[in-house]
Amino acid sequence: MHQRLSGLTRPDVGYRNSPHRSGGSPMVPQGIVIHYTAGRYDGAVGWFQNPVSQVSAHFVVARDGRRIQMVPLPDPDTGGPRDGKYKAWHCKGGNSVYFGIEHEYGYSGATGPADWTEEMLDSSAELSAYLCALYDIPIDVPLDPDTRDWYTGFGGHYNVPGNDHTDPGPHFPWDYYINRVEDFSNSLWESPLPVPATTQQVAHRTL
Repeated sequence: MHQRLSGLTRPDVGYRNSPHRSGGSPMVPQGIVIHYTAGRYDGAVGWFQNPVSQVSAHFVVARDGRRIQMVPLPDPDTGGPRDGKYKAWHCKGGNSVYFGIEHEYGYSGATGPADWTEEMLDSSAELSAYLCALYDIPIDVPLDPDTRDWYTGFGGHYNVPGNDHTDPGPHFPWDYYINRVEDFSNSLWESPLPVPATTQQVAHRTL
């Protein structure tokens, strides 16, 4: 079952609360950071809940397409978990403007292109399409991996100034991912409402 919100269909996603998030003023979203977990899905979820980790992301997506939300989103996402603390701790100075999506990748034995599974990428792309539609984030292609700058749209952890991480690495299929975000974006809106009847049509029905 999907929740309907502001004319959009909110993707199905469970919630496991992470204590690592900032209060005060909500974030002002301008983009999405693509991360990898460097460990298994369950381990990443547990780590984001661990009081000592001091790190989190808004979503974690598994190789098989399972996904979990761990930090509430800012308004107008009234259909999701709400506690007034919206900034995940995933990219230092970028936390106030970027959503973070972690992907189950980068662990020992999973470092090649084939390990970016279609199930994982499509599950993540659906989340990204929803975020882009809800917060007016452009579906822009990422910067070059060697460029660190404040971007809009999509980027890797390696693009965010002040960070020294290398995820999502050289094998992330950006072209496929952006195309799937666009596909989900096109199908995300609910069926349009019926066209209002004209004055003449209403008058005819009441005769």
